[in-house]
Amino acid sequence: MIREDRELLTELARLNTAMPSLAMCIMDGTASAAEQHNYAHRLIVAGERLKRRAAAMSGSIVGGEVVVDGSIALSAPTVQPPCIREQRW
Repeated sequence: MIREDRELLTELARLNTAMPSLAMCIMDGTASAAEQHNYAHRLIVAGERLKRRAAAMSGSIVGGEVVVDGSIALSAPTVQPPCIREQRW
């Protein structure tokens, strides 16, 4: 993982951690305009970084192959049902 990705993920985690307390302050009317503005600014900056990162990707990597356009179809069945054992009570 490159440094920019680690930094972005760290900031997203910080925003996620800060959100519940800000939400509670907003609900009880104690969140200042400056606190809300600061959080909104951080959220916008992180969102723009995430948007640039996504735009730089030419496709999704799945199983070592680049998938550019179209959906991913898995051959059926891809998941085996769990073993069901007879239970004796």
